[in-house]
Amino acid sequence: MTSDDNGIFPIFDVSGSAAARGKQYGRQAGDLIRVSANIYKNVFEQKGISWEKACDLARYFMPQIEQYNPDLLTEIKAVAEGAELPAEEIVAINARTEIMYGTRRQAKKEAETDIDGCTGAIAKAEITANGHTIHGQNWDWRDECADAAMVLRIRPDVGPDIMTFVEAGILARCGLNSDGIAITGNHLQSDDDFDQRGTPAPMLRRTVLNSRSFAEAMTAVFQAKRAVSNNIMLSHANGECMNFETTPAEVFWMQADDGLLVHSNHFVDETAKAKVKDLGLTTNTDSLYRMERVKNMLAAKRGSLTVEDFKIAFADTYGAPRAVNRAPIQGPGGKTSSTVATIIMDTTAKIMWIAKRPYGSHTYQEYRLND
Repeated sequence: MTSDDNGIFPIFDVSGSAAARGKQYGRQAGDLIRVSANIYKNVFEQKGISWEKACDLARYFMPQIEQYNPDLLTEIKAVAEGAELPAEEIVAINARTEIMYGTRRQAKKEAETDIDGCTGAIAKAEITANGHTIHGQNWDWRDECADAAMVLRIRPDVGPDIMTFVEAGILARCGLNSDGIAITGNHLQSDDDFDQRGTPAPMLRRTVLNSRSFAEAMTAVFQAKRAVSNNIMLSHANGECMNFETTPAEVFWMQADDGLLVHSNHFVDETAKAKVKDLGLTTNTDSLYRMERVKNMLAAKRGSLTVEDFKIAFADTYGAPRAVNRAPIQGPGGKTSSTVATIIMDTTAKIMWIAKRPYGSHTYQEYRLND
C-alpha cells in the first residue's frame, strides 16, 4: 500500500515480537520506506553529505541503539529485511536529524534554516467539553515528506498497543498508546547541541510510547542520552500533562496553565532562558506568536474545548507564510517547507485525526487504536 493523492495517509498493522513486527512493517510499507530513503538521500546531499557517508554514520548509531534498547535495533534490522534494504539505511532515516546537523555543528555552532517547525497543544480533561484529554500538533517540515508518511498500529506481544504517525521507516514520531500515554515533539536549537553523542530521537519517542504509566514515560525523557535539543509534550488520558524542554545536558519542565499547555519552537521555561542560548529564534522568530495565538484561541474556549477547536487553532494563517498553518515556503537548496500534517488525538478515546497538507483543500481522516 502506498500514500495517495486523496489526502489520506495509509495505516499498517504489525504485531508480535520485535523481529516479527519489524519484518511486517518492512514488507507492508516497503514502497513508502524507499520513498523516505530517496527523500533523505537528496536532503543529505543538499547538506554536503553523500548517502554513502550518511550510511557510514548510521552504522555508528547501531551499537548505541542496541545499548539503549536491544529490541529497537532488532526491530530496525527486521524492517530492513522486510523492505529488502540495508539496515544502515533504516537507521539513517531514524537518525536523520543527528546526521544532517551533527556532522557540521560540532565544528561550528550555527542556526539551521531548515528545521522542524511544529506547534503543539494539550487540553487536560478538566477543560474539555467531553472530559477527554485532547493532544495535537502541526508538523512543519519538508513538504515532500507528506508523500512518505503513514500511520503505524503496533500490537506487541509485551507492552501496550501503540498508534503512531511516522515517516515510513521510522519507529515512532507522535502518537498514543493503550495505557493512555501520548507524545508530540517540537524542534528546539541550542548552543549545547551535538556536544555529545546520543540516541536518535525516534528511539526515545518509541520508548515513551512503550511506557505503561505517566511516571515511566517521564523517566524515559530524563534518562535518555541526547545529542540534540528537542521539546517533548506528554499527556495521559487521566488528565495529566507535562512539557519538557530538553538539551543534551539538561531537562527543563513546564506544567499546564489552568489545564492548557501550548508550545512551539523556542525555550519558554525561565531557567532555560537564563541558561541556554536559543539558536532557533535567530531564524524561526514566528515561533513566538505561533505559540501565543494557539494558546489564546484555545484558552477562549476553556471549559468547552473540542477537537474542532483544535482544528480551528491549528488552521490559523496569521503571519502567512510563517504561520501556525504554513503554506509551502521555498528555502535554501531548493527545499520547500510547509505544514506537512495536522495531528489531533483524543487520548481518552484512543482516536487520532490527521489532515494531510492542511494548508490546502483537506479533510481529516480518523484512525482508531482499538479497531
